[in-house]
Amino acid sequence: MPFLRENSGKLSPEKIGALLVVLFPLGLLLAQALGGGFAAPDAPGLGGPGLDAPGLGAPGLGAPGLGGPGLGGPAPGGALGGEAALGARPLIQIILFVGDWAVRLLLISLAVTPARRLFNWPKLLLTRRTLGLGAAFLIGVHFVVYLVDTGSLATAASEIVLRIYLTIGFVALLAFAALSATSWDGAIRGLGGPRWNRLHQLVYPATALALLHFFMQQKLDVTQPVLMTGFFVWLMGWRMMQHYGRGTGFLNLSALAAASGLLTALIEAGWYAAATGIDPARVLAANLSFAYAISPSWWVAGAGLGVALASEIVLRLRPLPARRTARA
Repeated sequence: MPFLRENSGKLSPEKIGALLVVLFPLGLLLAQALGGGFAAPDAPGLGGPGLDAPGLGAPGLGAPGLGGPGLGGPAPGGALGGEAALGARPLIQIILFVGDWAVRLLLISLAVTPARRLFNWPKLLLTRRTLGLGAAFLIGVHFVVYLVDTGSLATAASEIVLRIYLTIGFVALLAFAALSATSWDGAIRGLGGPRWNRLHQLVYPATALALLHFFMQQKLDVTQPVLMTGFFVWLMGWRMMQHYGRGTGFLNLSALAAASGLLTALIEAGWYAAATGIDPARVLAANLSFAYAISPSWWVAGAGLGVALASEIVLRLRPLPARRTARA
């Protein structure tokens, strides 16, 4: 497919937009580097906020992502909105930052198919390859920086073998490498459509493994893994609805939003129960409290309801072809 163009040769706003989305985290990373954000906090003349400094995001919105502290050792704070400065090992924060954005791009790429149908936007499919390859690129950068930080292939291999969440992350890395290596037209022709489609179904378990890795490298606060997992639950729930012919109706999407929010709350409660022994009832009760922050389950349910409402409005203004709405 022509780069940044449709098959007709016309520039594609969708492809350009997808490229900008992929370049955005790299731009943030470069801005921090040029601004001295990678200096140790006690280095004279090299101060300034790091990747996790206030002002770049509220606390928790940038918690460690696909490659947490265990990829190179413990590190305080998050990649975008943590509390501590970069510390003496700035490569750790680069690992966290890139991992965060890899997870976000994975979910954005998975959101292309539902958005294309829910908003009757066929050309949005043109963005899927760019977003998917962008996520794979960030995963690769994330892993390479980890190798640089460990300073030894033997040490890295040992950690990957001995630490289960690193093993899980590495398996996900291999899966995404296979997907990115076959994300070109020649691979589709060589493998054949059905085989290529079966191979690329790996994106779902690979993303689930990435999210599990995200969870396992956290110590106490799993707000970000829960939130990202909740969005993943919604995306997979939508696909199940399509498989069983439930369509795109407002009521179905509203039910999906409520179910996704509930499952998100249950996942959070279950994780805390397994990891810390906290009574799941206490965690579920905390989801109903808005004293400090809105819980991930409410964000997931609210986002799902927002999508349902927006889709209802858009499809009334620009309905799908009759042959495709018959099952809705």
